[in-house]
Amino acid sequence: MRILHTIPGRNWGGMEHRTIEQVRWLNAHGHAVWLASPGDGESFKRAEGAGLPVIAFDFDRPWRPATIRALRMLVVERSIEVIDSHVTRDAKAAAACLDLCAVVRSRHVNQPLKPTAIRRLQWRMGADHIITVAECTRQHLMEIGLADPKRSVSIGGWADERFFQLPDPIATRARLRAELAIPAEAYVWVCVGMIRPDKGQDHLIEALALLGRNGLAPTLVIVGSATAECADYEAGLHAQVTAKGLGGRVLFTGYRDDVSELMQMGDAVVIPSLTEAQPRVAVQAFAVGKPVVASAVGGVPEIVFDGETGWLVPPAQPSILADSMAKVMTDAAATARIAANARKMAEETMRFDHRMAQTLDTYRTAMTHARNRAFPRFRGNGA
Repeated sequence: MRILHTIPGRNWGGMEHRTIEQVRWLNAHGHAVWLASPGDGESFKRAEGAGLPVIAFDFDRPWRPATIRALRMLVVERSIEVIDSHVTRDAKAAAACLDLCAVVRSRHVNQPLKPTAIRRLQWRMGADHIITVAECTRQHLMEIGLADPKRSVSIGGWADERFFQLPDPIATRARLRAELAIPAEAYVWVCVGMIRPDKGQDHLIEALALLGRNGLAPTLVIVGSATAECADYEAGLHAQVTAKGLGGRVLFTGYRDDVSELMQMGDAVVIPSLTEAQPRVAVQAFAVGKPVVASAVGGVPEIVFDGETGWLVPPAQPSILADSMAKVMTDAAATARIAANARKMAEETMRFDHRMAQTLDTYRTAMTHARNRAFPRFRGNGA
């Protein structure tokens, strides 16, 4: 299959990471695939550094004639069969290629949309199929008339094999604890995500302080970086740590590529987000076999079943979050049982190959719809 993925932004986050992982998998499995993204953006730089097929493309003015001409030329020159667009700007430009190929529109966030007439036209007529990363997102799009039930699907997060295959977790745990100056006997919570207000790290730090009332003093490792827009928030987190007397017990690692190993180093994973579609961090923790405490927001309850595969807490409630974290730390039997349940679910339904098989099936469905459209006419190549 000949596929073009598009990322219009220049920052780096979960959506960009997910998309580049798809490009890498498709490339490794014999598909002709490219990523089109601004040449001065993080996605382009990381894809290029990984040796992936990448094309510098500016989506800043998606409906500008020059942008549309350039994208159409790209589709024709590379005989693209499917465009998978990931944000609004690239989706607008991709809609101008409906007579040339099938168009898939992926949505990675769970923020509600207003169902304006123009938006309905763009979503229903501008794509052959819609992929959401959480079922709740798909349901919302259907409720407001942006998605057709027959032309939409939710494909959740995955964990690649490095999260399932743990070659030497004991040695990894010892090595990383030594690197981060964490005592071998310390109980360690790991929180992975961009540093920004909607990720709720401030509420997590408050919960960490509250754990002292239960006589518990774990270490918290916050993995992730902040964009320039969130620099003040990040500075506020550091000030909060000092004000709460948590110096030495909260570590900020910045962005790391070794998330699977950091999870092995820790004892449990916490996701204090105020909004989420479906966090891959939860799936990754499941695969590693670590217990998960997460906010009951967006698509989180679709995979974190309270008391079965993890613990759910209301968002922005540090006291309740602290109570659940205390349960994980003090009830070893329940924690082991729930973590084992989550690992089993990940093994059965959340492997990367399984999710990509779903994605390829969706691309084929989109191509069938494209060939059967009355307008714009598209014949495809019969693949």
